[in-house]
Amino acid sequence: MEYHLTKKSIDQLSAALNTVVEQPVDIDLTLPDYCPDIERILSCELIPKIYMTNLGSDRLNVEGGSCVRILYIDGERGCMRSYEYTQPFSESIPIGDHPDNCAAVVEAKPEYLNCRALSPRKLSLHGAVSLHAKVCIADGLDYYSYSDGGDLQVKSESINASDLCGLCTESFSVQEEIPVGANIVIGALLSHRLYAKITELKAIHNKIMLNAELKLELMYLSDIENKQVDCMSYSLPVSRVIDCDGADDNSVIDGRLDVMSEELRLGGDALDGSALLSLEAKLSFSALCYSEKEIDLISDAFSTEYEAQPEYAPFSCACGTICRSYTDIGKSTVDVDDTISKVIDVHCEKLTVDPTSADGRIILNTKLCVGMLYENTDGETKYIERDAEFIYTPDTDGRDHAEAVRAGLDSLSYRMADGHRVELRAEICYRLTLCRRMSCSAVTRITADDDAPSRSPEGSLILYYTDGGENVWDISKRFSSRPEDIIAENGLDGDSIDNGVMLLIPTT
Repeated sequence: MEYHLTKKSIDQLSAALNTVVEQPVDIDLTLPDYCPDIERILSCELIPKIYMTNLGSDRLNVEGGSCVRILYIDGERGCMRSYEYTQPFSESIPIGDHPDNCAAVVEAKPEYLNCRALSPRKLSLHGAVSLHAKVCIADGLDYYSYSDGGDLQVKSESINASDLCGLCTESFSVQEEIPVGANIVIGALLSHRLYAKITELKAIHNKIMLNAELKLELMYLSDIENKQVDCMSYSLPVSRVIDCDGADDNSVIDGRLDVMSEELRLGGDALDGSALLSLEAKLSFSALCYSEKEIDLISDAFSTEYEAQPEYAPFSCACGTICRSYTDIGKSTVDVDDTISKVIDVHCEKLTVDPTSADGRIILNTKLCVGMLYENTDGETKYIERDAEFIYTPDTDGRDHAEAVRAGLDSLSYRMADGHRVELRAEICYRLTLCRRMSCSAVTRITADDDAPSRSPEGSLILYYTDGGENVWDISKRFSSRPEDIIAENGLDGDSIDNGVMLLIPTT
């Protein structure tokens, strides 16, 4: 015969799609008439942009563009100039069937870009952009319980498991007119970078309150005649209410906010003649919401009447999920073969973080690709890229597994150490989703042979002397006796037993 076990489940994160698709970049570029000739190229930057993602019944559709930004010295005045060109792309990724409640996240990353000048006005560019596409779903993780009583005895393990109670994704636009100020002159925009940072997440009934900060870093030409280049930055607050079915006041929120694309234009205020920066940005927010759920797993079972055969299967889940923010300040040194007379700009080209673990601690290995514009002692403007590496070990409250690790740069400052070295100070913010991973074997099915009794039908009382490492459950299973009967008969406090104790084992 087969005992009837009650099937239950909790939701855990699973991926209906997790793939990388490469978009080639092949551009033969001719500068427009309003751009001066190229004397010398300083840098070529590849900036992927995503304009739209659409999750269909069996495909994930992505519309975007590969923007190339050329920073160069012009052949007329010898000052710094820039030009941008965007090559559109479209990708349709098959995903098969998926539930309605899912979250699609697409992250575009530059892989490489090679730039070759064919003439003072013509460039040949070859590179690639990678689209990291992931569709997250709540996948049921089954387990079993038993409460019918009778001859079947079960041993249960109580676990506070993390249940994926909600997931969502939403894209939205931000438009902002930024007054520059009467005392600042912007002759031409050279480059800009936009970063998004979550400052607060709060869940209420089926909604998430998002507060974030956008940081805009800008490099511009302020005086064409004197070739003067300046930098500035702006911070813009962002607030948004996101629909998320299943979220409530007690949810732990694993959220991410990405800049999908941005456009920055220089204009003027018709009233006072001052400059205005017009920013249009598209952001993507996605979140996973977790709640703690106590579950009881059957770890072992036996029958007091028959020979029972439990079947086991591996069971693994996340427990005690939390989301934490950390800030670390790291220092590094950039060595330059040239002799620096003036640093124009230092910025982050790329930031990557690789989490590892040792001795139960999570270690974050962060690499910063730093771009630096400077003038040497001959008055030439140069550009270099250098890697700076940092190691940070956060306090994770005993949680030894990171479900998600995200890092961003809060600030990057520098000072000249000497003519060949620049000292960097990087303030890096981390958002970690942490948990403990629990793995065990759990009973999934129990059968018994009706014709094979587990003990003699005559009732008796057995004297048994305990040995080291024994407990009530193991003894009960050996003699096919109910654990509660042994505890009651011998006045025990629980499952543990002292060594060398005599027990009376009831077998009726």
